Amino acid sequence: MKLVDSFTIPAKTGRAFEVRAGQHVRVVELEGPQVCDFDAFNLHDPREWFYSAGTRTRVGAHPRQGARLYTRPPWERVMFTIVADTVRHQPSPSGAQAHDLIFSRCTGNLQRERYGRETHGCQQNLAAAIAPFGLDELYVHDPLNLFMKTGLRPDGKPFHELPDARLGDYVELRAEMDCLVAISACPGMSSGGQHYPLGIEIYAPED
Repeated sequence: MKLVDSFTIPAKTGRAFEVRAGQHVRVVELEGPQVCDFDAFNLHDPREWFYSAGTRTRVGAHPRQGARLYTRPPWERVMFTIVADTVRHQPSPSGAQAHDLIFSRCTGNLQRERYGRETHGCQQNLAAAIAPFGLDELYVHDPLNLFMKTGLRPDGKPFHELPDARLGDYVELRAEMDCLVAISACPGMSSGGQHYPLGIEIYAPED
């Protein structure tokens, strides 16, 4: 594979970009553990977007290398495959694991209700990211929360712990169709007490 593009998504912000079928997207922890909200759309018909719940049903709540990500009904096609994951997954007595399909994206309202914080959330980051591509906030959907370590309490409520990911860790996904990807460097509390930028690298097969 050859590197064809790379850029940084600053902490607490979002960005959207195109990825073609067969290309790889690598999401890198540039400075420290930072949760990444990952949304994606069929580039040619953005109504076909990533299906968090349907992917969870097929591969489990914490996807690993080899897991496939699906689009929503009525399409339900494979959109991405996770091809690499350098995170050293640490067993947790609580049952929490990294890479999450339980939590929704955070919002400004949720930040206020849960933490008393006046800040935007991933909903707002992702909406701003896709706006230049002609999509509005109604297209933002529940993400794959890369690097987020989560579980369920006995009462069924979700919780998160500090991420296992460290500086330099990455997850790499192969696009199985032409996609528009939208990423938020989550401004919420799931990354811990600090927020860091995310590195994005896009690779294409050698000619």
